[in-house]
Amino acid sequence: MTPDEPAPNPASDHPGVAAGPGDGRLPGGWLLIMVLAVVFAGIGLVSLAAILATAFLQGTVWPGFVLASYFCLPIAFLLMVSLLIRSAASRRKS
Repeated sequence: MTPDEPAPNPASDHPGVAAGPGDGRLPGGWLLIMVLAVVFAGIGLVSLAAILATAFLQGTVWPGFVLASYFCLPIAFLLMVSLLIRSAASRRKS
C-alpha cells in the first residue's frame, strides 16, 4: 500500500460486521448497562470516600452515605460481571 492509496475498509471484508466507533457492536441496552455500572460505581466510591473522610475528621457519618456504598458498589460489580460474561459469550461465538 502506498501513501496515496486509501486504507482498506474492514467492513467490506466482513459484510456482517461494521467497523469504527459507534458501529453497533454494543447495542443500546448493553451501552445503558455499561453507563449504569459506571454511575453506580462512581456514586458508591464517592460515598465511601465521604465515609472515610468523615471518620478521619471524627464526625458523625450520614446514613445515606452508608446505604449508597452498601447498595451502589455491589450493583455496579454485578453489572460489570454481566458485561464481562456477555463479552466472553460474544467472543466465543465469533
